[in-house]
Amino acid sequence: MKKKFFIGLFIITFIAFCIFLGFLFWHKSKIKVPEYTAQQNLAAPIEIPDAGIVKYQEAQFNKPVVVMFYVDWCSFCRRFMPIFGEVAKKYSDKFEFAVLNCDYPENIDIVKKFEIAGFPSIFIIDKDLDFQYQPSISSTKSTEAFGKELDKHLKLRKKLNEI
Repeated sequence: MKKKFFIGLFIITFIAFCIFLGFLFWHKSKIKVPEYTAQQNLAAPIEIPDAGIVKYQEAQFNKPVVVMFYVDWCSFCRRFMPIFGEVAKKYSDKFEFAVLNCDYPENIDIVKKFEIAGFPSIFIIDKDLDFQYQPSISSTKSTEAFGKELDKHLKLRKKLNEI
């Protein structure tokens, strides 16, 4: 009698678990994550097709360059892309913005040079101050957080120029 009870309980538990998994996967398939690439939803940023970010900056601009290293398959990159675009519009007079797709074979050298290990990776390259740095990952959470990070760089730049 006990054996039949436990077998029945196991079968009912197994069926309930299968229904739960089916619902979970069905529910996830209904959620649509927007697909963003560098060409979509960005006003100011431009794609840099080669490894010459610093040369590109020196040839083109007298402002610091904010570079976003991304890959199309990264869900964090897709979530951050609109934030990057909004900040690019707001700060376009103080910074240049660029994006670099790390999946492109022609970008392998620069990905290695910057030691990109996770996505998205953001770097601020400032040739006037002869340095580059990577803002904290928490700055990718919102437009305000990313804007604060850029404001910190501007304050640092101003202080260093005064010296």
